[in-house]
Amino acid sequence: MKFRMPNKYTTAAFLLVATAAVLVWIAVSTNPGEYIAAALVISGLICVITGIFSLTFSGGEPVDPYLLGILPAQGSITFCLLAHHLGIKGNAYFLPQCLTGEPRVMQFNPVSIFGGSEGYPKGSFRTSGPPGLVTTPFCDPLIQDLKKRHELVIPYDKDDLTLLLRETIEDVFKFAPWVSVRWGDSTVAITFHNYPAINGCRVVTQESPQCCAMSPCPVCSLCGALIAEGLEKVIALEQCSIVPASRNVVAIFSILP
Repeated sequence: MKFRMPNKYTTAAFLLVATAAVLVWIAVSTNPGEYIAAALVISGLICVITGIFSLTFSGGEPVDPYLLGILPAQGSITFCLLAHHLGIKGNAYFLPQCLTGEPRVMQFNPVSIFGGSEGYPKGSFRTSGPPGLVTTPFCDPLIQDLKKRHELVIPYDKDDLTLLLRETIEDVFKFAPWVSVRWGDSTVAITFHNYPAINGCRVVTQESPQCCAMSPCPVCSLCGALIAEGLEKVIALEQCSIVPASRNVVAIFSILP
């Protein structure tokens, strides 16, 4: 077991107290003069008070971002392995409620290619419709939390959807400090800049480059599900990749007609 180092706030508090001790020692031992000595003692007192406040209100460090990043990795990998064993090779499609009759956006992984003309699957155990696997996306608890605690109202306009995605990712859940959204005619590219959970993306990519697109993590599936429900169209995750030499992740979705 490695020795657990104090967090940065505790370290700052100890440094302030040590600085105060040095200032008082200089004032006592060097006899710099009445006014300078008084200034040194007052400065030392300020350092002590600041250090006490820093130590008092310093909580423990949050969970290591590396650990948070790798938490959903095995779930995505396991889903992909099971899907391959079942003969399913298609990427994730997000189906809005208006097409499936379900109370939430559902994830559909087709056997191969899905264009929407084959009809829309309803339920995982069905006797008709395109072959594939229908599941609840990993992001569903997040969306339910948004609706219950934050009174989520999903807009139908692309500009408003962009604002919703940024507020959700950046402000509410703080999954990334900055998110950029670029809309095309039938695509939308979402970039998570300086993505804190990028280590999980690396773990999944090492297993299989297609795994992220087949079994998107809660963050990417959250974006796909919000867009699908807002536009009331099928949204496919075409690609999810790490930008080389950076901590940015780009998820490219296509909008089915």
